Amino acid sequence: MLSRRNWVVALVSLLLVASLAGCTSGIAVPDRAIAVDVNTALEAQNKVANLMMAGEVQWSEAEFSSLLSVLLDQNSGENNPVDAVLVWFEPDNKVIAQVSLIDGVLPPTLGGDALNLSGVVSVEGGAVKLDLDGASAGGLGIDAAFLAPVNAQINAALAGLGLGVPVTVETDSGSVTVKLGM
Repeated sequence: MLSRRNWVVALVSLLLVASLAGCTSGIAVPDRAIAVDVNTALEAQNKVANLMMAGEVQWSEAEFSSLLSVLLDQNSGENNPVDAVLVWFEPDNKVIAQVSLIDGVLPPTLGGDALNLSGVVSVEGGAVKLDLDGASAGGLGIDAAFLAPVNAQINAALAGLGLGVPVTVETDSGSVTVKLGM
């Protein structure tokens, strides 16, 4: 009987360690405030025309976040669980995003209604690409290896934008610049 109990304890311990192997600490978002509103989204949308004509555009965090949030709201159905998307840009093409969800999407045990993502943006094969390196909800993080399906969907959407051929994407603290080749 003692032998069976040892095997059960060992199996339960192994399952616990295996399930926690994908957990990391949470993603911290910068303390810069970002206001999302329709007017800022319209300003950012006007800059898309500049991108097509001049081949270069620079968006602030507020412009990019507003544009992304408003477009997501307008192009999603009534069951859209996303309230807003805040995006922070850091040097060396580092991107941090906070996806604010409507109440009740995440279980209360996670202590909030937001998903935090971090990654690096680049240009590969003529398309903007995002390589996620982490995600978290509440204080619980998810390792990048578990984000591969999400990352593939994001990159498929970015590849289908059809804005021309991106040559460079550069981020700095508070802004992103996209340059196109014609």
